[in-house]
Order: sequence, then C-alpha cells, then structure tokens
Amino acid sequence: MDKLDVMYDHYKDTFSIQKENEKSRNKLFIVLCICILILMLMIIYPNNIYENIQEMFLEKLGINIKFELKVMELFNWFIILYLTIRYYQINANIEKNYKYIHSIEEMLEIKYKLPIYREGKNYLNQYPRFLTFSYVFYKYIFPILFSLCVIVKIIFNIVNKLSFLFLIISIITAGCLIFLNISYFIFNYQLRKGEKKNGKA
Repeated sequence: MDKLDVMYDHYKDTFSIQKENEKSRNKLFIVLCICILILMLMIIYPNNIYENIQEMFLEKLGINIKFELKVMELFNWFIILYLTIRYYQINANIEKNYKYIHSIEEMLEIKYKLPIYREGKNYLNQYPRFLTFSYVFYKYIFPILFSLCVIVKIIFNIVNKLSFLFLIISIITAGCLIFLNISYFIFNYQLRKGEKKNGKA
C-alpha cells in the first residue's frame, strides 16, 4: 500500500468519524432543547410539568416518584449542564476536524494530484443562504437565546424567594451555563475571523 492509499483511507476514516460526531451532536441538541423547554415551562406550569413527569415515570418505568418539584428542577439543571458541555465539546471537535479534512483534501490535490473537494471547495462554492442562516443560528443566536432562558429562570427563582441552598446551586449552575455559552460564541467568532483572514469564508 503506497502513501496515496494510506492518505486516502485516512481521509475516508476521518470523514466517517466526522459524520458520526454530527449524528451525536444533532441528538444532543434535540435533548438539550427539550430540557431547556421543561425549564421554561416550570415557570408557567410548574405543577402540571411535575404531574406529567410523575405519570411518565409511573407508566413507562413503574416508578412512583414523590420528591419535591425543586429537586426535579435541580436534576434538570444538572442534565442541562452536562448536555451543554457535551454538545459544545462535540461541536468544537467537528469544527477542528473539518479544518483537518480540508487540509487533507488540499494535500491530496497538491501532492498527489487527486482533486477531492467534498468538504472543501465544492461545499463552500455557492453556499446557500439558508445554510448561512442555519450556521449563524446554531453558532451565535442559539447561545444567546439559551443564556436569556437561563437568566429569566434564575430571576424567576429569586423573585419567588425559593430556598437559599436551592438558589445558590441553581445560580452557580446557571453561571456555568452562561460561561459556556459565551465561550462557545467567542470560539465560533474567532474561528470565523480566522477563516476570513485565510480567504475561506
């Protein structure tokens, strides 16, 4: 097996891993949005949400949960924090891997005269506007909306004078989420800025 075969196999393997990462990211995004929605619904319909979750646990798992609503909310905060870390971590890896895939495509073209543009020139050529909107939404608008939801929920908890320990834990968790959102926003901005300097965006 010569170097070209090794490089091309590596390219295919890297691309396959990338697609698996994208599938995981999409699933995480859906679950994360559901958890954020539950968090927001706890402002408007706290008792209904609690009762529905109780019924779901009883019907699907045969478990009768009887802990307080705020315990369930704390559990949801922690799930959201975990999902956010995993979601942004996978997204960052995907962005880095795409840069790596582009570099492999360039090497295959320049060094081995094998023009493969699946994720490079061909993908970026005549980039549709709806994909541009999608890119902006996921990379910039979503972290902002996410942070606003977190802030609204914390303000609601403070106004309703929930227990001190519960407030402290939820505020710390919310602070971590806002930090993650800001970090992700900055990461995408710097990545985009770097691409423009290199003439790739």
